[in-house]
Amino acid sequence: MQSAVVRAINEAFCEKEKILPLLIENIESSLEENTSDRIASVDEQIKILQHELLATASIKNSGDELGMEIRRLRNEKQTIQAEEASHQDLRTRIDEMMTFLDSLSRELTEYEEVYVRTLIDKITVYDDHFIVEFKSGIETQIEE
Repeated sequence: MQSAVVRAINEAFCEKEKILPLLIENIESSLEENTSDRIASVDEQIKILQHELLATASIKNSGDELGMEIRRLRNEKQTIQAEEASHQDLRTRIDEMMTFLDSLSRELTEYEEVYVRTLIDKITVYDDHFIVEFKSGIETQIEE
């Protein structure tokens, strides 16, 4: 398995001139969505509903529905914030991988734990091949 990992890292290293620009483009397009705008929109909806809730405090049924909608919007806001944290984590991991690949001056000739820990997220072993998944999300299939 160590030889398969070395081959996967070398493939990524050899292809880095092609992979890095594609990786950057794909990441930027998928992470482009501005979550702060979405959060502001949800906050504005919550504010409007809170004012309606206060205005209809004497009407019991209307207040219950507004309260449920406010709770739903708060949950939506938490989901958006979690999504943003996940995006930031992905950006950080990809930046680390790009920096690391840029610093490599040669192909690996043997298994090196520091490279594996820095680059590889997981390895899936099959009967006739391995799938090496890098922390950046890139997957490489290595035939045995």
